[in-house]
Amino acid sequence: MIPKDEALRILHQAIPAPGHPERVDLTEALGRVLAEDAVADVDAPPFDRSAMDGYALRADDVAALPVELEVIGLVKAGDTFAGEVRPGTAVKIMTGAPVPAGYDSVQPIELCLPLGADRLRLEQAPARGANVARRGEDMREGEVVLPAGSALRALEIGMLSTLGQARPLVYPRPRVTVFATGDELIGPDEGRPGPGQIRESNGAMLTAQVLSLGLGISARFGGIVRDEVEATREAIETGLAGDVLILSGGVSMGDYDFVHHELKARGLEVLIEKVAIKPGKPLLFGRITKVDGSLLWVFGLPGNPVSSFSTFEIFVRPFLRGLMGCSGPHLLELPARLVEPMAGKAIKRTQHLPARLIFGAVGLEVRPVRWNGSGDLRGMMDANAFIIVPAGEAPPAQGATCRVIALEPDAFRLPRSNARAGS
Repeated sequence: MIPKDEALRILHQAIPAPGHPERVDLTEALGRVLAEDAVADVDAPPFDRSAMDGYALRADDVAALPVELEVIGLVKAGDTFAGEVRPGTAVKIMTGAPVPAGYDSVQPIELCLPLGADRLRLEQAPARGANVARRGEDMREGEVVLPAGSALRALEIGMLSTLGQARPLVYPRPRVTVFATGDELIGPDEGRPGPGQIRESNGAMLTAQVLSLGLGISARFGGIVRDEVEATREAIETGLAGDVLILSGGVSMGDYDFVHHELKARGLEVLIEKVAIKPGKPLLFGRITKVDGSLLWVFGLPGNPVSSFSTFEIFVRPFLRGLMGCSGPHLLELPARLVEPMAGKAIKRTQHLPARLIFGAVGLEVRPVRWNGSGDLRGMMDANAFIIVPAGEAPPAQGATCRVIALEPDAFRLPRSNARAGS
């Protein structure tokens, strides 16, 4: 066995450069990863813009109240004001319209008292600059708004449209094939399990985990592979048509665990074999060089459902994100205060114990969930995090701060690395 940190180091060093980028329409870009910086070509807003329906005016003209102003025009969104701005005047203005040069504030319409068509009375004064979005306060021309490596969610798609990038340059999507292995497995549509049988869960779960990355990766479940040499070989050949092959089960040392042997027979270069973690020790990772010189990346994951789930989150997720060209940390580790007692003892492997992470009154709090080991998928459903217990250490005491891996990272995501100052 190798330590977890060493395994992750090997994994990250193995991640190849993303494939050749391609341009896609914005309507097809959701989940893709930018291959170049997206740069603002104009200031935004491109002019001082009214944030309210109201009247544009000079703060100096309303310093003494009440006051009456002459209304000298109207400007709506999409128009500009061609008149002359003079002291003691105001212009009626609509939301989104350019604030005429010379005016510095906007008073909302509900706080103004019109006196006919060309007079206005104010009994309250806006602060200087109120309700005016200044030119360039959102972004400046030439500013990198989305760096290469950004995953494109709906918000990023909207920003690309704002930047005039109708066909962004993105990295290609890897093709992932998932198989579950084991003679004891039956599909969810095959009726009630017979003696010695269980319903298969890992194939559908792992495929969903790939898709849940939100990166638009092509993933398919190839079905159940029986514990037979020929069936295992056929699954590997099917996987060779893609970029990543994930096999669940068959990587331990049992008499019918053929995955390990057949992968090596097919030319697998083993990079990781057994990791000092619990659950998930019998993890396999490597690569096969295809006839055309390209690579098939292979993960052999444990067969127990929670072991399979956790090794995907800790190892496969970072690899796939890196393969897609995603920037930033691939796992979200956070400090949290343990608010309930935790059972367990120190072992020689790093433990990842299912837990529930919440926003508490004074920060992130975590509590262990009840589960019965690596086969207990029902108990795992209550968790949205793993508490990390380092090798050789006992579980933390109640009230201690511990490290956790967030399994729903978007709910606990820290601010973007390219966020503006003060955000």
